[in-house]
Amino acid sequence: MGVANCYPCAKYLLLVLNLFFWLSGLALILLGIYSLLLPEVQHIIQLFNFTTLPLSSIEIAVCLILLFGIVIFLIGLFGYCGAKRESRTCLILYIVLITCVLLLELALFIYIAMYYDQGQLLVKQRLVSQMKKYNHMYPSQYEKAIDYIQSKYHCCGIDSAYDYNDSHVPLSCCSMISTTSCTVHQVGLTGTPGCYSPLTRTTFFWGKFFILLEIGLCGLSLIGVFLAICVCQNAMLYDEYTQTPYYI
Repeated sequence: MGVANCYPCAKYLLLVLNLFFWLSGLALILLGIYSLLLPEVQHIIQLFNFTTLPLSSIEIAVCLILLFGIVIFLIGLFGYCGAKRESRTCLILYIVLITCVLLLELALFIYIAMYYDQGQLLVKQRLVSQMKKYNHMYPSQYEKAIDYIQSKYHCCGIDSAYDYNDSHVPLSCCSMISTTSCTVHQVGLTGTPGCYSPLTRTTFFWGKFFILLEIGLCGLSLIGVFLAICVCQNAMLYDEYTQTPYYI
């Protein structure tokens, strides 16, 4: 009797919830693609390219967001179809997918919490070491990325202009004054800060945004699991699957 009473409400709530999941997954996919096409993100990607892998750490993060969006999109599709048609196969697949995603996200959050401080320190050290290799004569995409960040945020180096090996620093460090050459002394006179704070402020803002979004989706996913169990149990009761074994 309890299952029968909760069934009508659970079915329509599950339909609405999974329509939201489907749209959220689609929005995450589009947002991930859009992020990769933004000029500012392209420059940050070049700046954080620490590894020998074809993708930088920022690109890997965006790819994970895209993957998460695709998974949420498929979960919403299975859940909506399962609730609409009262298909036990779709609903069981929906419950299994959500459970797997929740366990993976729990493991990821624990890993990030454990190594967050070490990760920040490692990123800063890599940025400083790469800054010392700045090529004034033959600038590559990396040098162009540094110039873009320094001009945009009116900063120089990571901690300060002294991160560069020599007394001459890129002209982008002197973006606030008119000059044909830029030195550490000139940067010191203008009080230009390092770029680490504005860089981390931008990247961590979006990082926190996506983490909070995922936490919200996880909470809704748990509600979706309970609703799906209720709809699935009702389908089994009305189709007399409580007396007959069910084979997928």
